[in-house]
Amino acid sequence: MNKIFALCLIILILVPNSIYAENVEEYNPFFHKLSDVGSLRKQIEDAIIVPDTNPYFGLIGSYIACWYNVDTNVSGLKPLLVNTNQKLNYNQEIFLDKYLETNENLLVLGEKLECKYDTTEILGSPPTVAINAALHVFTQVSSVLILPYDIDNAYELSLMACPLASYLDIPVLIYDNNQIELEQVCDKLNVTKAYVIGDIQLSLQNITTISLETKEEIQNAIIAIIKDCFNDINYITLTNPSDTISPYIIDNVNTSFEDEIKNFKLILLGKEINLMGTDIKKYNVSIPDGINRINVHGKIMDVRNVINPIIYMYLYDPQGNIVSYSNSLAYENGETYLETLTCNASGNYTLVIKFYHGFKGGYFIQRGFSFINSDFEVSINISTLERPHMPLIPNLSIIAPYLTSAHGGMIIADSAFEITGDDYIGKADGSGTGPWYNESLHNYNNEKVNYTLEQLGNSLALLENYTILDSYLNGSSWLALLGGTNMIPMYYYGPSQPGIPEKGLPSDNPYSLDWNLSVGRIIGWDVQDVSLLISRTLFYREICGEPEKKRDWHNRFSFIFGEGFGETGGIFHQIPYAFEIRKYGFKPRVFGDFRNGRQISMLFKTYTGSNYIELISHADWFWFAPSMYGIDTYSRALDVSHVKNWIFDKPSIFMASACLMGRTDGIPPEMSIGLTMLHAGCNCFVGATRETGSEAGLTIFENHLIIDNYSVGEALRGEKAVDKEPPNFYLRVLYGDPAFNPYEPNNGFSNQGRPILK
Repeated sequence: MNKIFALCLIILILVPNSIYAENVEEYNPFFHKLSDVGSLRKQIEDAIIVPDTNPYFGLIGSYIACWYNVDTNVSGLKPLLVNTNQKLNYNQEIFLDKYLETNENLLVLGEKLECKYDTTEILGSPPTVAINAALHVFTQVSSVLILPYDIDNAYELSLMACPLASYLDIPVLIYDNNQIELEQVCDKLNVTKAYVIGDIQLSLQNITTISLETKEEIQNAIIAIIKDCFNDINYITLTNPSDTISPYIIDNVNTSFEDEIKNFKLILLGKEINLMGTDIKKYNVSIPDGINRINVHGKIMDVRNVINPIIYMYLYDPQGNIVSYSNSLAYENGETYLETLTCNASGNYTLVIKFYHGFKGGYFIQRGFSFINSDFEVSINISTLERPHMPLIPNLSIIAPYLTSAHGGMIIADSAFEITGDDYIGKADGSGTGPWYNESLHNYNNEKVNYTLEQLGNSLALLENYTILDSYLNGSSWLALLGGTNMIPMYYYGPSQPGIPEKGLPSDNPYSLDWNLSVGRIIGWDVQDVSLLISRTLFYREICGEPEKKRDWHNRFSFIFGEGFGETGGIFHQIPYAFEIRKYGFKPRVFGDFRNGRQISMLFKTYTGSNYIELISHADWFWFAPSMYGIDTYSRALDVSHVKNWIFDKPSIFMASACLMGRTDGIPPEMSIGLTMLHAGCNCFVGATRETGSEAGLTIFENHLIIDNYSVGEALRGEKAVDKEPPNFYLRVLYGDPAFNPYEPNNGFSNQGRPILK
């Protein structure tokens, strides 16, 4: 009761006094009569594929892939994947190969798909696809859900309402001045009732219409149905419908040039000595007034050598403040790019390019050499925008209804969560970057977090109205943040850490409401990655299979410690903990100073062949460097440019006690080493958004998983409720579904947060 009381106090603080909750008994009696749903489904394909070109295809695909039938007490779930450019990526195909086994039949919605599988296609615009999909899935159904299309807030309302179709096992139809077509399909399916979302002026003959015009009406309906279906709720998804809107580009200016670099230098006793030329080039970049998205791409022309050349790029504003930086370790061999958003911050910016080509090693006293003699090319794109809107990971909200329905939850969707909305213009006036490098924007950013918390508080107040708030708080209390940090911002704690360009301590802690909720941020390189991560979670047991031997992947735990005081963690935590977890059935391996480099890791499948992975190492947001004492740190480090090509045998859990590996704010997602681990096939990543300091323990988190059989979200919640030592208390984040519960030898598999019909 203390936990419930504390949360109620938080809700009272966050929620305005004017919030009014409907009387649930008088609100809408239709939602308490689920026995008249009367749905008859056909047997359909084994997985559903939708494109990322229109978010409504995700809404249609959601109810097809996930459904609950209270009449028969039967539920169903199939994978739902999002494709880009009419193609699946390689990892999606690996998943489908494991999941489909002998059956290889996909239901493809919206656009054609180039793939090796047998497909059934339902193509066309969303309104057309919705009608044909309903006839493809159902023989008859008594009710339909009708969503608005191409009007203000249509997608936002539709997004929140979409789980109704899964919970009632009814089809989604889309109104787009197509009343005759809607009447025809309703007649074919024997429909007698329609749930109509938004302000749609629609009159269907012989059909009872139930109108849900506002977000609050939709949420009341969703909660009432969840209570009738499952008796309680364990899952809430926060998402931002604006992530489906592309940047508002009104002009594009591209420039490019070539130059050459010649340099030979030695590093002795930690000091650099140039023997020929210089390794740095500087250029002026003229940035116009207005709102501009700047992208600079740099590429070394000669990368044929055995040793990979490295290119670093830094962009400074006229006052000498860094606004963006990157390097080829974060992208591709000898190639990289950076980007930033300027807001009425014109002037001559300075682009600094630095090169290294050779060996560099030694932690206490560095030594090495570099020799480079090559042409390079720089391309600069300046896109002038009408608005500052800039989603770092677009279209994630497409998958929100499927994720949420699969967990029996509700969606909170709001475009105002975004930090790069229209109000950003006034707050960021004169800034050449965002809050990740500009401390003056932290208050504005944190106001957005507080607004998001208010909306969460409103929804929790509604749960209390339906007497299921207690069950949520006393249960798993999962909260999924489905959006990048521009769409659902992290909170910036202070003070900023000295010696690094990144400002503040970005954190998802506030969303936990003082660790009453189990929070996980579900992100990846793109929506393809995220849709795959969700399906890997929901079908985790199917693609992992049962262990056949004691040393199978399921039971392996890899501990890796890095050089330069990482040995302390190896000796005092990893080695004794490795012995301890043997009694729970794990087969641990510890990799230290002499076998922790990239080449040996690939040979022994240190990472890709283990269920659990724990790293203690030096790191940054684009790499980690466990091997530092030898002749060359670069060639043995694990960076984005190499790890992105890895293939994990099965979905591993990656836990890092290392600096900055969890940073995702203000950088392209494909440059994040943490998200690259998810891209390669991990199912969750736990790491720090900034430098961790001396405290970076994971024992409490791991014990919750291994001994208590918690999900990853619950385990992080349990750790932070006890271990509050800064800065790691603020910095540690979870990327992945908070309901994901990895296999442990003593616990086996879980149901991954799937609800049970009452």
